[in-house]
Amino acid sequence: MFLGQKNSVARFNLDTQKSVWGKAIEGSPSIISTCGNNVLVQSSTIWGKYTHYLLDSQTGNQIWAATDIGCWIVPQYHKGDIFFTNAKGAVCKLCGISGKLLFQTKFKKWYDSSTYILTVAKDKIYILSKKKSFHVQIDSGKCIEAPELANFAKDHLTFGLGNGVDQIALFSSIAIAAAAASADGGAIGGGGE
Repeated sequence: MFLGQKNSVARFNLDTQKSVWGKAIEGSPSIISTCGNNVLVQSSTIWGKYTHYLLDSQTGNQIWAATDIGCWIVPQYHKGDIFFTNAKGAVCKLCGISGKLLFQTKFKKWYDSSTYILTVAKDKIYILSKKKSFHVQIDSGKCIEAPELANFAKDHLTFGLGNGVDQIALFSSIAIAAAAASADGGAIGGGGE
């Protein structure tokens, strides 16, 4: 089990009731999700600085830290990389090895009030909404409109689950909403032992 508290995240073994490792980080971890053999920790400070850490789940060693994302994300994992949409209406890709932002492609107009979700299905990345949907080119981030994927739902979409989503992504969405509604935010943990 992975747990976070102010300025730290730790892995606990529930059988022995002991800490396996602990890692000091900046800010308070609010969202923790598993990514293969790693753990993605999303933290923020009271000054609104967001830092995303990728840690080795077995040792707690930091693989990378990214400070240029600027918001909470619902991560979608595909072939070692991390895809997400941000609050500015862009689809983004982080290199899973370095944490470097590989692309940030705008797909949503400022006046568009549609709710979009990003999902991975059959080795493809999609941005879906009730009104308009896109297929995202994995290497370039180019968004190609996919009209056949729009208007298939009666109501607005609220979440998507594809083959690139870990078991904690739903809780990440809930945590994002909860963090926005509360001043202190909480911590979400899962996976591990």
